[in-house]
Amino acid sequence: MGGKTQNALVTISVFGLLIMLMVSAAAITLKLVWIDGALTNAGTELVFTEVVVQSGDTLWAIAANQMPDEDPRDAVARIRELNQLQSAEIFPGQVLTLEVKRPVQAGQLASRP
Repeated sequence: MGGKTQNALVTISVFGLLIMLMVSAAAITLKLVWIDGALTNAGTELVFTEVVVQSGDTLWAIAANQMPDEDPRDAVARIRELNQLQSAEIFPGQVLTLEVKRPVQAGQLASRP
């Protein structure tokens, strides 16, 4: 083979290796991000709980207090949907059902399928 042809093949091979390296690095990064998210939620479970509205409570305050790891806007929307509330207006004595994360006990985590 001529010198130019050989140099062109080497250049193409180097670019091919660089592309493979970048694709592999991206795949590894995505996998690590996915694993991190799974590990974050591994020690928690979603459970239903009830909250009795106290005087001065708002859905926003209840959401922030009961669901501190969530965006309050999303939490308020879920509370409204779960309790079939037409508005954000709530009343003292009203019982609201919430779906919250709670830590899983060590024995529960080991026995999960």
